[in-house]
Amino acid sequence: MKILVFNGSPRKSNGTTDILLEAFIEGAKSSGADIEKHHIVDLGLNGCRGCFNCWWVTPGKCIQRDDMDKLLPSIVEADVMLLGTPIYGRNITHYLQKLLERTFVFSLPEMVARDGETQHPGRVRKFPSLVLAATCGFPDSSNFDIVKALYPMALQIFLPAAQLLLYEEGKKQLSGFLETIKEAGRKIAAGEELSKEMKDALIVEFSDEMKKEIMEMHNRYSQSQSSK
Repeated sequence: MKILVFNGSPRKSNGTTDILLEAFIEGAKSSGADIEKHHIVDLGLNGCRGCFNCWWVTPGKCIQRDDMDKLLPSIVEADVMLLGTPIYGRNITHYLQKLLERTFVFSLPEMVARDGETQHPGRVRKFPSLVLAATCGFPDSSNFDIVKALYPMALQIFLPAAQLLLYEEGKKQLSGFLETIKEAGRKIAAGEELSKEMKDALIVEFSDEMKKEIMEMHNRYSQSQSSK
């Protein structure tokens, strides 16, 4: 199985999003998965221009020449696409948005009705299944609502108050969560179905008491930074 990984965090390997991605990758590798990983910030990518040349002038091919030329074939060949993003302003980063915009070339211009919705048929035989790993600073899982709406078809791995991973005590508290991500990666790479219980465990929900502790910890840190 080929898994294509895109980290949409500008912090690359230094951010908390990458910790989630690496846990999944470790599990997938244990099942023999072929992994290709990219930090989007290192790629030369332009956003979609909305010119529609890929529909009618150069069908299936974007007129822009950048790193998407080598990424598009990799996307078509992948079985799974693992996407990682921190939540900025309650949304995915613009790095990930640019990448996903450019997969517009995979759609045909015609409109068809499918499952009660109007859609564009796919130009390619298949699109990889999606796994979305997202982190945010607030302790509430509601911060992922926009992302859920954008990619309802994706397997969701969500961690609020991800800054806990930067502290030893936080790492201990979240060790079970990281092990669940690793096991999910192993199962998906092995072609196994995930149980509802495992899917639920991939979305962290903090108690009200824990949320209060997280807020107090953050405010103490913020005050220490302001007083420098």
